[in-house]
Amino acid sequence: MSARDRETVEALARVAAALDGAVLGLGTAALAVVSLAKYLAASGALRRIAEAPEVAIPDLRYSLLAGLGEGESRLAVVRGLVRSPPWGKFLIPPGSREHCVVAKHTQTCLFGEWRGIFGWTFDLHALFFKSLKEQTITSFRWVPFALVDPASASDKSTEMIHVKLDGAVQQSLPLTTVYHKLIPVEQNSYTLFQTIVGNGYPIALLDEEKILPIGKEITAIGLCRVNNQNVEITSCPEIPFFLSDLTKGEIEAELDSRARTLFWVTFALGTMSVGLLGHAIYRFWEKVKQHREARQAQQRFHQADDEDDTGENGSDDDFPGEMGDGQLCVICLRKRRKAAFVPCGHLVCCCNCAKRVELMNEPLCPVCRQDIQYMLRVYDS
Repeated sequence: MSARDRETVEALARVAAALDGAVLGLGTAALAVVSLAKYLAASGALRRIAEAPEVAIPDLRYSLLAGLGEGESRLAVVRGLVRSPPWGKFLIPPGSREHCVVAKHTQTCLFGEWRGIFGWTFDLHALFFKSLKEQTITSFRWVPFALVDPASASDKSTEMIHVKLDGAVQQSLPLTTVYHKLIPVEQNSYTLFQTIVGNGYPIALLDEEKILPIGKEITAIGLCRVNNQNVEITSCPEIPFFLSDLTKGEIEAELDSRARTLFWVTFALGTMSVGLLGHAIYRFWEKVKQHREARQAQQRFHQADDEDDTGENGSDDDFPGEMGDGQLCVICLRKRRKAAFVPCGHLVCCCNCAKRVELMNEPLCPVCRQDIQYMLRVYDS
């Protein structure tokens, strides 16, 4: 680990431990809240998928959607083969030349990391922000398509369900990679300049193409309705799946595993945040008590010193010759030692010198240089 990385880690550790761990506790609590929200979303989606009926495509119109009004829809799970409608079109990507209904073409510029001629490096930056530096260009194309029942796929007049993909483009789709090629970047003068002064330079272009081919069997989970005599299915915002290679049982198993993991992560983060915040609150209360005790002790100290100044006590302070060297104030060497510092407990100063020490920006014991919390007035027996 480089020196800059070590300093960054130390700074992050100091920030996390600030306020007796309260900052770390609040951060952990925020992560627990985020994990709880994800757990509730996953468990809610699991419950809705478990309650959704799995209906064959030919039975949708006359069983699930029978009796629904205009614009009404129901959640259902259907499984079928991808097929282009009779009046529809299909795509032929240049990379694969296969017939498909969805095509996704991605080009990613990959960068190499090195220390550079001046030895500059920042490994944490490369670890967390490398994906931000990689330039990615994505083109997404699709045409209207439908799903047909696998048992009657050869019948062109079979019932089909039209897939509305407009609102689900950002979701994970069951695409198949058909083209994957790494193209080296031609070096030029600008690349040489990046190599000399920087710690990252382009090395290759990753060209990738994924498609949803015609004839692939997939599962669709969404809201079904009848629109212009056609059965349509659209994505449900509360469910993270719309089109998938998995069956309904496999989707439920994956969501159940995700929900269990999120539950225990939420429990662990919540317990840790409660412990950290409880420790920070306890330490804060202890500091408040210590501050209150110190203030009361200081008030008693000043009150006792004022009584000595107005009374007859301490008349031997003006005669240092009658006292030994071990009884004289180490600062003024003129008066008797009467002020003890807490918490070190050294009795080395008179009351006046102790007050001057107290007024310093950083009150320290003259002997051990330890921080002074408050002072006590000591009386001879």
